[in-house]
Amino acid sequence: MVLYLLNCALYNAFFVYRTLNTNKKVKYKNFLLEVKRNWVSEAHNRSESSSDDLQLPEKQITPRRPNQDPPGRLSGDFRIHKLEKIVGGVEGKKKYPARWCKVCAAHKKQSETRHIYKFCVVPLHKGSCFEKYHSVTNC
Repeated sequence: MVLYLLNCALYNAFFVYRTLNTNKKVKYKNFLLEVKRNWVSEAHNRSESSSDDLQLPEKQITPRRPNQDPPGRLSGDFRIHKLEKIVGGVEGKKKYPARWCKVCAAHKKQSETRHIYKFCVVPLHKGSCFEKYHSVTNC
């Protein structure tokens, strides 16, 4: 019954195709072969895209801080800064990757932080280091 209904639907599609394209003389058999080719190519494209979806996404790597300070560093608009966790690139190096805090490093303190601010791409501790970096010219 399903095959009969499928055949009816295909014949109706062929009839519509032939009525809309009066300049082309296409036989039903050739129409079915063309439909089959399109279905197979679409199924092949879907299987390739679904196999890409099944793969684990690559880990996002946190970018390194720029050599120069960002231009809006001293603007005072703290709403544009979003705090993010630092993400490591290589599996197995560190469970919780961290980087040296820029303000602590300027004061010759070796202190790591696991957070980075997305707008300025600078690793900073929450609170005092963040405020110093965005308010004092020479932190």
